[in-house]
Amino acid sequence: NYFYMDFENERVLNGQTGPNGLALRSKIDNSTRTGIEFFGELFALKNLKFTNNSSYNYSIIKQDNIEFTPILTPKFIINQEMNYSLKNLTINLSARYQSDSYINFANSECIQNYFILNARIDYNIKNYYASLFVNNLTDVDYFNKGEVNEDGLRSYWVQTARNVYFSLRCEF
Repeated sequence: NYFYMDFENERVLNGQTGPNGLALRSKIDNSTRTGIEFFGELFALKNLKFTNNSSYNYSIIKQDNIEFTPILTPKFIINQEMNYSLKNLTINLSARYQSDSYINFANSECIQNYFILNARIDYNIKNYYASLFVNNLTDVDYFNKGEVNEDGLRSYWVQTARNVYFSLRCEF
């Protein structure tokens, strides 16, 4: 999928948060957002499936004859998943890569790129389903959002370290 959008007088994130905790926006003269999105599935074997969902994004904001990249707009996002099924058991391994993204209009401060791995094991018997999730397998410290306040101080939203949870489901 290819996309191209050309906006005038758009309201965009400005990298700051109001007193109520909501993200603040500013009106800008012009912005262009273009890129490519890809989704694909490959059945390598009868029980083994690979899924990819990726995007490349090139976006520019024009304000007062200055060009810069929009806030929280990474150039690359790649989600890759491997799914192996055997009878009542399914094992899933997923990976996510996200490139750097800016957190201020000056494009001087950014959130660093990150790569995380997640795993899930599902087992079902008749109408009963059990799942074990292990998120952030490699226990990476990463951020997916941030801001620069009026004093120039940076704040980042730390994402969850390795975590595990279990789910049970019954269908009637």
